[in-house]
Amino acid sequence: MHLSRHRSRLLAVVAVAAATAGGGVVAAQAAAAGCGVTYSVTSQWQGGFTANVNVTNLGDAVSSWTLNWEFAAGQRVTQAWSATVTHSGNQATARNASFNGAIATGATASFGFNGSWNGSNPAPGGFALNGTACTGSPTSSPTSSSTSSSTSSPTTSPTTSPTSTPPADNPAWGRSLPPANAATGMSYDLITSGAGYSPRGGECAVEVHARYWMYGPDGKVYPTWHPPRDPSGCAFGHEHGDDPRTSDLFTTAKWPPFGYTSEVMMSANPGGVHRHEDHVGHKVLAVNNSNVIQGDNGTSFFPPQGSTIAVCDVLLKFHQGTHSTDAFTNNAHELIYHNRCSHNDNGQISEARFTGLIPNGRPGGFSATDCPGPNFTGRFTSVGQAVPADSPSDTRSLGRLITAADCVQAIREGKTHYEVIQGREVPFDTNDLHEFWFSDFSVSTSQLSFTISPLFYVLNPSRYYDASAPNRLARQVDLCYDNIRGDYCDQVRRITQQTGQRVAWDDPRSPFKGTLREFRPGGFTVRNSGPTTVYTDVYGRNASTTPFNGSIQQHFSGNHAPVTMFVRGATRDYAANAADQIHAPN
Repeated sequence: MHLSRHRSRLLAVVAVAAATAGGGVVAAQAAAAGCGVTYSVTSQWQGGFTANVNVTNLGDAVSSWTLNWEFAAGQRVTQAWSATVTHSGNQATARNASFNGAIATGATASFGFNGSWNGSNPAPGGFALNGTACTGSPTSSPTSSSTSSSTSSPTTSPTTSPTSTPPADNPAWGRSLPPANAATGMSYDLITSGAGYSPRGGECAVEVHARYWMYGPDGKVYPTWHPPRDPSGCAFGHEHGDDPRTSDLFTTAKWPPFGYTSEVMMSANPGGVHRHEDHVGHKVLAVNNSNVIQGDNGTSFFPPQGSTIAVCDVLLKFHQGTHSTDAFTNNAHELIYHNRCSHNDNGQISEARFTGLIPNGRPGGFSATDCPGPNFTGRFTSVGQAVPADSPSDTRSLGRLITAADCVQAIREGKTHYEVIQGREVPFDTNDLHEFWFSDFSVSTSQLSFTISPLFYVLNPSRYYDASAPNRLARQVDLCYDNIRGDYCDQVRRITQQTGQRVAWDDPRSPFKGTLREFRPGGFTVRNSGPTTVYTDVYGRNASTTPFNGSIQQHFSGNHAPVTMFVRGATRDYAANAADQIHAPN
């Protein structure tokens, strides 16, 4: 259902006059000798508002700060970023975050918050920095105003702030835990609780894993990419694909915040039903200087011969777990997508930075692979209710193609299929127990057209669908003890012959662990004649040039003439180093 949210837009700038005070040497943590505060209500609707606060130090430098103020009409802060805000009656207190505690003389620290109001929302007063009053009275100076009727009144404001956000980078990445008072996202809480990462004997402790974090756009702490092994030597047992730092886009993109979109959805609709994707399924692809060939539409196995029309850098993070029942029903998965292409004809740059839950086919089930065929049949297996229940449907792509028990039966019966590389009919085997996830996704307004059609292909998942199995989940490695042909099972049987041990589905020696992947960013178009900053909901819908409840900030730039572009991506084996001890679930 298309959800339109209208709100009154109020840009009220409230200036608090600077105060000067004399004398004495002030310790770094002590009261500033003078300060100025600018309080801005950037968005307001019935019962809620968003505000930004800029604190300018006009006295001696401080290394930490506390800002106090008093609300005049019972307003309450419901969520804050770049500071921790507490209440005592009408008195509010903001304390610096770990990254903005130091304010040099003449410098400014900023933070923002979402608030609630009832009756009226006048500007607060009585600002004091580290106990010293910022003297003067706030005065309201609206710079623009617009009013519209509302049929739906959100109770919370945007979960992101475009003007008051922490750094995307984390200098302490991999070395230390976040500050004790830092706000954390649910995906990070799942790591530290042991629910999202439960190490085996000899694997890295939870505390070691928790050192790999970053600040999300909302100021919260999120888990992010880490290597398969910590520098101390311990292994995590899973991998997240390419190191983002190898990308030419890393200076802009920084670390991907795993689980950010689910957090936005949960914050915008606390009473709703949400799904937090498992940690091990977050996978990164970094490709630099990928040539886009004229006439390539991705339908051929190999790229066609032709001239290069553009060169693209891609850094993306996609959630694709291939070990659990999740994808049997759930079609919406988190994509953090960065693509920057330089067109060879005129040097124009087309760039997109998008974060959201993209649909891969229809919710509630999945489609068949090319096994048992013939080809991709489009047969849909209905399994159950997707989570979230409002997951959008993608009917333009092939969707999620997942191996099922009929493919296993085709292998047993010796059925054949046409092998493109060999150019002949060959029997199905364990190499055909694979998964293809397609999507055809777009964001559009009267000024913007952004489309992508990626493919995420996993050659060695650990699962397949079997309606007769417990939870309808069966393990591919178990087929190796049932005379199933194929190189993967030959490896498993040799291990058993040499050791006398049966290889379990989550054994590092099993070849079925989701590590052999081909990610194709695929079709890519961006044409934008309007503002480069656009806000959408978590599904990429309801695009707007202003933030709204549950919105995510996106970036789209470039307006090259229409041209077909297909970015090939790369194929990687992320278990090539046996010392990494990677195993399913992965």
